[in-house]
Amino acid sequence: MFEHGLKHDLSTYALQQGADLIGFVSTRHLDAVTPTRYTPSRLWPEAKTAISVGKRLLGGAVAVGTGDMVQNARWVAWRTTEFLNTHALEIAHFLERQGFRALPLSNGTMVDPAWTNQGIFGDLSHRHVAAEAGLGTIGVPTYIVTPEFGPRVYFNTILTDAEIEPDPKLDFNPCDQCPGECVKACPNGAIIRGRRTIKKRLCIPRAMPHGVMVMQQYIHSILECQDLEKRRERLEDFDFARLHKALVQGVGTIAGCFHCLAACPVGLDLKGKTPRPNA
Repeated sequence: MFEHGLKHDLSTYALQQGADLIGFVSTRHLDAVTPTRYTPSRLWPEAKTAISVGKRLLGGAVAVGTGDMVQNARWVAWRTTEFLNTHALEIAHFLERQGFRALPLSNGTMVDPAWTNQGIFGDLSHRHVAAEAGLGTIGVPTYIVTPEFGPRVYFNTILTDAEIEPDPKLDFNPCDQCPGECVKACPNGAIIRGRRTIKKRLCIPRAMPHGVMVMQQYIHSILECQDLEKRRERLEDFDFARLHKALVQGVGTIAGCFHCLAACPVGLDLKGKTPRPNA
């Protein structure tokens, strides 16, 4: 039996606390359609509903993210993911105050020990949850395209044992009529239009320029220096400072490329855009 009043109260609370989008989907449905082994039942078998919350990425960050100010844009992207992590925790507390259990998920990444697909996975695909919860559709570069903000929005997920009425999927496929602006904009040629996927080996170096692989390469470069003085120079050069700043602030460790986001024509006009209501 659905908790109708809870859905309204939860949606109102989430939007008042700063979420731009919120949607609901049953975990049973997600178990059936999630394309990887990272399913809700794997995380928490007793969960009945997955709640998707979205926060738009600031247009100013996207505007400078393809130029010399990309570091500032990366900082905004990182802080947006941190907002979602905090927001998911607050929503979970709200649910538990109503007598239900809740499990917020991080929208950072975890590392797959088998190093499958570059080793970078989330506990759950927040994009697929958002699509199944009626917030958007998975676009050509595998990001979510929403009617309100296009692909310029990040998502997080909260699982709960409350049974909440799911939202219908959107009949929304803007990529079918698009000539492929994101494909043309990608500087590394990483986007594959026909398959709606990306070549991660081409995307990750630009999207995560200060990620784990870059850190590994830097450490290897020190170990390969036979001369003590050269090792000292390597430790004192700008690469060390850049990686240290990335570890402290998260800049460049996630969501660091904005070319495809800037090129997508959907949702560019932010005037008058308001979060859609949920019953």
